[in-house]
Amino acid sequence: MLKTSYNANGLRSVPVTEAVRAVADAGYQAIELSLHPQHIDPFTFGPADADRLSSALERYGIVACCLAAGADNLLSAERFEPSLIHPTREGRERRIDLVKRALDIAADLGVPVINFASGIRKPEVSEQDADRWLREGLTRLIEHCDGVVLAMEPEPGFFVETNDQAVALIDDFATPRFTLAQDLGHCRVVEEDYLASVARSLRATSVIQVEDIKGRHHHHEIPGDGDIDFRAFFEICHEQGYEGYYSVELYNHSDDFDAALKRSIAYMQEQYDAATTA
Repeated sequence: MLKTSYNANGLRSVPVTEAVRAVADAGYQAIELSLHPQHIDPFTFGPADADRLSSALERYGIVACCLAAGADNLLSAERFEPSLIHPTREGRERRIDLVKRALDIAADLGVPVINFASGIRKPEVSEQDADRWLREGLTRLIEHCDGVVLAMEPEPGFFVETNDQAVALIDDFATPRFTLAQDLGHCRVVEEDYLASVARSLRATSVIQVEDIKGRHHHHEIPGDGDIDFRAFFEICHEQGYEGYYSVELYNHSDDFDAALKRSIAYMQEQYDAATTA
């Protein structure tokens, strides 16, 4: 069975409980929640908010499969900053605090996974320092996990931008609390053979985000509107026994989310059926 989810960052134009309803009405089994002031503000989200959101999930009959903690403007006007590899200790501490807040919110909501990213290495930061600071931060975050799994998402242009880089870190830490959040579109952008990358990395993957890509340009397209071979992708996942969610991420389609929701699930189901019944 195709396990579908939709990232709530693609429904920022409506309240989070309305986003839950829209995702459920479109036929998805799950929603990927996202840290955004419009939905879940990590600095103000409290027990009453958690109760309202949990009630909405129960009312509409879907689960929250993941909490995305990587929104671009949560900590400053500079996108994705400060990061886990920021040049200043104070900056790195702010990012660690944010991810810890995400872990706590996920635990309160019963969300099993949060995803996050390394951040961008600034010119004044050496690769050695970036690697050391990232590992130091990961160690502290893994220690903070309480029933919630960390999933690193490679991002184009970030210090960790490929599946192989993330999996190497995951193998080094060797704990079930630290996994990979693959992003199919990001693979297409940064990898010469994106399908081979998907196949190599599935063993460490807890969730897969999906969107289409045109011409390896990092712009999230509705599945079916780009160049990604979804049938081949689903064949790989099916052959390897991947049983996690496929979470559509279309933050740039928030103004027309109803069409994006419906077109995405219809196309993915068509391609999944073709891949698994041939």
